[in-house]
Amino acid sequence: MSTVVNLFCSAGMSTSMFAKKMQEEANSRGLDYVVTAYGLAEVDEKGSEADVIMIGPQARYIVTEVKNKFPDTPVKDIPMQMYGLMQGDKGLDLAIELLESK
Repeated sequence: MSTVVNLFCSAGMSTSMFAKKMQEEANSRGLDYVVTAYGLAEVDEKGSEADVIMIGPQARYIVTEVKNKFPDTPVKDIPMQMYGLMQGDKGLDLAIELLESK
């Protein structure tokens, strides 16, 4: 069964590029991960399917609300520098770290 990492941001555009980089990194490491980006409007529906929820830096204001909705799922905002540099490898490392701390 795949590990599901869902990323959310205002519209899902730049976050979809970040999700693609994370997915490519997971594939190169041979990890069974499915990394997908969505807009904030889909948080209620898609958040429940996730093993890890990551929020784009421009939407970090919603982190507490999402944590309250999904108390059993790790939720974290993506650090601005990591996101800006599109460091999918570090994004994947963060997702793995969140899963292990669960």
